Amino acid sequence: MNRWVRLVIPLLLVVVLVSGCQQPTAAPTEEPTAAPAPKIRVALVPAGRIGTEGFMYLAGQGYLKACEDFGLEPKVLESEVPEEWERNVRTAAQEGYDLVIGVGSTMQDAVAHVAPEFPDTHFALVDAYTGGDNVVGLISQEQEGTFLAGALAAMMTTHTDLEGINEDKVIGFVGGMDIPVIHRFLGGLEQGAAYIDPEVKIEVAYVGSFRDPAKSKELALGMLQNQNVDIVYSVCGSFGDHGVFEAVQETGLYAIGTDVNWDNEVPGHILTSVLKHTDLAVYDVIKREVNGEFTAGEIKYGLASGVMDITDMSVMGDKIPDDVRQKLEEIKEAIKNGEIQVERRD
Repeated sequence: MNRWVRLVIPLLLVVVLVSGCQQPTAAPTEEPTAAPAPKIRVALVPAGRIGTEGFMYLAGQGYLKACEDFGLEPKVLESEVPEEWERNVRTAAQEGYDLVIGVGSTMQDAVAHVAPEFPDTHFALVDAYTGGDNVVGLISQEQEGTFLAGALAAMMTTHTDLEGINEDKVIGFVGGMDIPVIHRFLGGLEQGAAYIDPEVKIEVAYVGSFRDPAKSKELALGMLQNQNVDIVYSVCGSFGDHGVFEAVQETGLYAIGTDVNWDNEVPGHILTSVLKHTDLAVYDVIKREVNGEFTAGEIKYGLASGVMDITDMSVMGDKIPDDVRQKLEEIKEAIKNGEIQVERRD
């Protein structure tokens, strides 16, 4: 018996000591985690397709780059059918997109009808502004870029060293439609030409569509063959511009392109192209939305912003004299710093 007692008592003492040293275990506490901020959702609704060349394509490129840079899921509702544009804008708003971007002034009615129905949704419109507390217009200052085109055309229209150029001070303008955005192009051309020579005359014609290359060609040919025009400026949309360029190729005369770089379309016969970087404007408005800096009203993008410009005319080479190039650079800087004020004529 004594033997068992001697064995058991030490074991009991060990158990008591070990139990006394252990601390009660507290239930694990979880650190509170903040809910991730919801991602901004931005939809693009072009009046056409972003795969077609021209400013619609550029707008799509700016949108897709912004989606990539800011981690957004792209959503493009595109259609070439005018009756579907308002439906597409409304669909994007109904699906809860924070910012809906309409591309093209022809989207103006669609945005104007839908935006008031969704006051908590932001809308942006490339090339026009409808008004409203939740709408911003991305207005390129086309008149600044085309002031340079007008100055160039005025300097070159009597430069008879260039094959086909006559001594008459007449240039041409073929516009797609008789609407405010095209008026801005024409207004800049008129002011730029008058800045160089007030006697330069401008023949003006409108196609009535941005998708009629045959009519564009017909109007351009009429100017180049019958109205003493040797340089015609085309603002007919990517489809219509091709018609003007065909007329230039057939006559051996000259054109100025618009929106994108057309200089290689008829090499040596496209003096320059007025560049309109809608990609930069679209990217900018998405960046503002992401940063919580959306503001209704108009945002103007001109030469100083880099949205408007002309090509370097490298395809024309020495066909454009150095003194002409130098004069254009001086004019560009004067517009940027405000020394030359180009009137906006809508």
